[in-house]
Amino acid sequence: MGTSIRESKMMLKAREIADEHPELKVTVFHPAFIYYDQYIAVWPNMRQNMLIATAAMFVVSLLLIPHPVCSLWVTFSIVSICVGVIGYMAWWGVNLDTISMINIIMCIGFCVDFSAHITYAYVSAEGDTGNERMRNALHALGYPIAQGALSTILGIISLAFSASYIFRAFFKTMFLVIFFGAFHGLFIIPVLLSLMGPKSIKQRSSSVSPVPELQDQSL
Repeated sequence: MGTSIRESKMMLKAREIADEHPELKVTVFHPAFIYYDQYIAVWPNMRQNMLIATAAMFVVSLLLIPHPVCSLWVTFSIVSICVGVIGYMAWWGVNLDTISMINIIMCIGFCVDFSAHITYAYVSAEGDTGNERMRNALHALGYPIAQGALSTILGIISLAFSASYIFRAFFKTMFLVIFFGAFHGLFIIPVLLSLMGPKSIKQRSSSVSPVPELQDQSL
């Protein structure tokens, strides 16, 4: 168990003991309790903010991507990326604090780009089968997505050598988001869409039978 968790539990236990004896009029205080309260509040607040941000991204995807199934895949990608980032943060030595919480919530906007772009390209691509449409979508956007991910990592790589924990935590969080986002955009989402993706816009429009024209009938 981490030191911050033990300290937070100690603070809560001390407050609980003080509340059980109101006749003593005891107030539990220590200057470090400000940070312990932060440890307690970070995880619930981060879950709430991530749910709100993910729901907002889902609504935006519904408005901009012309198929609701694709919006669900984009939302699934966001959730999967966030889970991977949080898991590897612990492995990489990044604590779950206010700094990392802000970075994760901010990075939701970065991770949605890869999946949303490739999904929209898939729906708009030409092709009779899902594999053919995904091949055309990757041909159009695969290289730009890889370029964007690589250029972003190169742009922030200098922060990895900073002496400040804030900058190092930002680099690690951003690196994980870009890595997992590009991986989902280039591998996970293409496989899912090629297997269970919807029809393209042109296929849906061509499948609608035209309305027969009314012929003039003279009396």
